[in-house]
Amino acid sequence: MDHVIRSVFSSNRFMTGRILAVAVIGGVFVLEAGSSLIQILGKRILKRKIFAVAPLHLYFQNRGWEEPKIVMRAWLLGVFFAILGLYLAFIR
Repeated sequence: MDHVIRSVFSSNRFMTGRILAVAVIGGVFVLEAGSSLIQILGKRILKRKIFAVAPLHLYFQNRGWEEPKIVMRAWLLGVFFAILGLYLAFIR
């Protein structure tokens, strides 16, 4: 099911020409995937970890945050990114 959602967003992105806006709207997912990508590249290129753990939400769990707190902050960040992305898509 996940691949269906990604393909819908990808086709929408190319049809509307709003590539940056779609990336901003999915900002939480970009941060999660980006932290994992940085970790993998760090292991391969530098032969060491960049973060203690990846993806990003596991870092916050290791810092002592409880899961509901992480989820709520991710939702708030997602709302912020959605508003910013819509601003970029329609106002700009």
